[in-house]
Amino acid sequence: MNKKTLLLITLLLSFSFSFAGVFELYGLGKIGLNYSVSSMGRAKSSSAYSDTLTVNLQNPANLAYIQKAGIEMAVNSNHNAIAGTGNTDNYTGFSYGMIKFPLSNKGGFTLGLSPLTSSHASYQIVDEINEYNETATSVGNIYSATIGAGYSFFKHGELAIGASADFLIGGYNIVKEMDFTSNLYSDVIIETDEGFTGWKFTGGITVKPIKNLTLGAAYSYVSNSSRRQITNYMTNRSNNSSYFYSHIDTVEYSNTAVFPNRFSLGLAYMPIPRYIFTLDWMQYQFDDLASDYSFNPFYEESQILPFNHYGLGFEKQGQLNEYLPYFQSLTYRGGVFYEEQYMANSQGTPVKTYGLTLGLGVPFTKYQNRVDAAFMVEYNTGTIYEQSGIPAININEFVYSLNLSITIAENWFNTRGKYR
Repeated sequence: MNKKTLLLITLLLSFSFSFAGVFELYGLGKIGLNYSVSSMGRAKSSSAYSDTLTVNLQNPANLAYIQKAGIEMAVNSNHNAIAGTGNTDNYTGFSYGMIKFPLSNKGGFTLGLSPLTSSHASYQIVDEINEYNETATSVGNIYSATIGAGYSFFKHGELAIGASADFLIGGYNIVKEMDFTSNLYSDVIIETDEGFTGWKFTGGITVKPIKNLTLGAAYSYVSNSSRRQITNYMTNRSNNSSYFYSHIDTVEYSNTAVFPNRFSLGLAYMPIPRYIFTLDWMQYQFDDLASDYSFNPFYEESQILPFNHYGLGFEKQGQLNEYLPYFQSLTYRGGVFYEEQYMANSQGTPVKTYGLTLGLGVPFTKYQNRVDAAFMVEYNTGTIYEQSGIPAININEFVYSLNLSITIAENWFNTRGKYR
């Protein structure tokens, strides 16, 4: 590994991790973050396809096709703008880091760290009629420390299976400030610290029923999870510091689901060599958590529904040949996706996301290594606040995201012989 490569990895690690977006305020915040940058360029579709250089974070069966050992690391940069308000926010942060290497001649193994959820958002509600102001913030993440392996069968890998185990850990700091301009009520601050732990197990399979078509499926089950909630109720009675009141309440939720199970289906079709079309559907089963979903102090009228993702992607693989022009070695990607978020209003209408993606893969150092880039534009629309007696507040939000990853391939484990 040369000095330039080491410098790139150091720069990737040096970014702080934070996220922003108004719809990240509720529940677990923004989910569906554990995609490789290459799959993000294909509209976040990877259930049935990933190339031999990239780690697959959705379907462990695709790990079977890893051909070289190496490191893959990524950063993410977002800019969001709330339509009609002029409010904007930005962040840049570490996305994921994975180590990978092949096993025997038909398998692959990976371990690393990736984010599953993130929240870094706030809002302020001003009710002039009732002389009431409310400010709410939520900051936190849930990470996944994962280890997985995949293995393929038959001569051309017509069948592959895989499994992974993820340790989930993270937490949120949630603050709700209620200010009353009249002296009828005392101002109140409710600060809650949420801590989560748990295990997630994923099994996956890919099948090639015909030469140019691949079908993939994966299911994740969350078990042995727990949650600790520490809530501090603070109030200043009669606006005099000598009457300050604080009460701390701690609740342990053992053997309680804190993250939903996930199911995904996908296909990849190659009509001609190097041209690949992908189609994915993925669902997080949040409705199973509705009875225990008690850490959402902002939006009392909301409903919990399954999260659904639909993605249609495209990839044109580059030709890795030193005798061809360099631009022919580039990999081009694109796609569109649609998502129904797990937070819905009292009428059962979820927050909706419409997305467009573009991606590029740039090989270097004799084509063994690659930098991937994915640009995403998301349009989010839905209800941000609703309460009895107050008209619902609907928000439209644009999110512009740039994702970069570097993949370093090394011959640490030369397990695939020239003629195998």
